[in-house]
Amino acid sequence: MNGKKSESRVSRREFLGLSALGLGISLAGARAVAAAPNTVSPDEVAILYDPVKCVGCKACQMACKRWNKLPNESTDPLGIYESPRNLSAITWNIIKLRRTEVGWHFFNYQCMHCTDAACVEVCPTGALHHDPRGFVALDRDLCNGCGYCTQFCPYGVPHLQVENALTGAAKSAKCTFCQDRIRAGIGGPSCAEVCPVGALTWGKRGDLLEKARARVAELQAKGMNARIYGETEAGGLHRLSILLDEPEQYGLPSVPKTPGLARFWQRVVQPLGEVAFGAAIAGIFGVFLFVRRKIRMEEVK
Repeated sequence: MNGKKSESRVSRREFLGLSALGLGISLAGARAVAAAPNTVSPDEVAILYDPVKCVGCKACQMACKRWNKLPNESTDPLGIYESPRNLSAITWNIIKLRRTEVGWHFFNYQCMHCTDAACVEVCPTGALHHDPRGFVALDRDLCNGCGYCTQFCPYGVPHLQVENALTGAAKSAKCTFCQDRIRAGIGGPSCAEVCPVGALTWGKRGDLLEKARARVAELQAKGMNARIYGETEAGGLHRLSILLDEPEQYGLPSVPKTPGLARFWQRVVQPLGEVAFGAAIAGIFGVFLFVRRKIRMEEVK
């Protein structure tokens, strides 16, 4: 009887020790990730949008659909100018009319390609990730359709595209900075390359920021309330914009943030899940070794 109690105490102590060790490893890993924030380089690629130059021709919108083989979409049976009215799983680039303190003018919307990207933070499979050139790339083959990216993006960019109506299986869909064109070396984002007036341009982020600052100074000299949006927001956006009013007038957050729950999910919950799985496997293997040892001891006796 004493021998049984001793075995029970040892087993409990070892279990608690392994549990504490697993929790410590997971939390240490979480802190290590938190201590290494993303940084943005001036040599990374970016897009700059100047709404003052934009004439609303929608060449960018059509080029995006053509290159990415996206179907047409209409959300307005009357066929007025704004159709479709918002980004969706099959509309990754859109021109909308906005009213600001200078009156009505056009504004282009697409993925902001954040350095501190909430979608990348919560993606459990790595389908959404930062390309070495800076933009947020998407590997649809890795996407499991969880939809976390659609819930945490402060700009409401990613959407789920249903691929099987019977099962409801879906994949994330968004602007990819024409990643296939960039990686193949055949050009930049199709939207920027077709813009006939230079409202959309692309290149090195550092060069575009210098261009944006000069343009803002020029517009301010004309009495416009111009500013750069994207220089520091969300760690630095790879889609820079010149605004003529407060960000909220464009439907943009003045201080976009990655929700705390997104960081908690990636840096604590996911690592804990991995540690728990590993601990379970280790536990099963440990039990196997323990039982095998007991059997051998009994055979010797």
